[in-house]
Amino acid sequence: MLGTEPQVVQEYVQTGKVKLVFWPVLNHNDPSVYATLTAHCVGRQDADKFWQVHETLFNNQSDLWRADKEYFVNTAVAAGVDQAAFEACYDDQGALDEVLELDAIRRQRGIAGQPMFDIAGTVYGGAPPFESFAEVLDAVLASQ
Repeated sequence: MLGTEPQVVQEYVQTGKVKLVFWPVLNHNDPSVYATLTAHCVGRQDADKFWQVHETLFNNQSDLWRADKEYFVNTAVAAGVDQAAFEACYDDQGALDEVLELDAIRRQRGIAGQPMFDIAGTVYGGAPPFESFAEVLDAVLASQ
């Protein structure tokens, strides 16, 4: 999706036709849990910075296997969020529970890997080109 995402955002999200929502799939143990928690806590401060941190963590996945709290704090602070507020969220069991619950909801729908896309209740897998997204999105929009 990262390759297709800019065009989907430009043609569908920014025009108000669709809403892009991130749902975590925690399928890499602690690295995915704490990377997701990091993005979640950053997003609490600034939704745009959520996507910035998400992309940073995605592009540096190999670093996550040995990442510790300091790594995630540094990633968040580099994105420009308040360190104290970030750490308070990161250390909050409630924030972690939210991330785990989002994953549980996806797993109940049979989604345990990625990339997966839930478009109007239908789940699509893989990394389709923009034209495939456009076809599905246009059909859903036409039916509403």
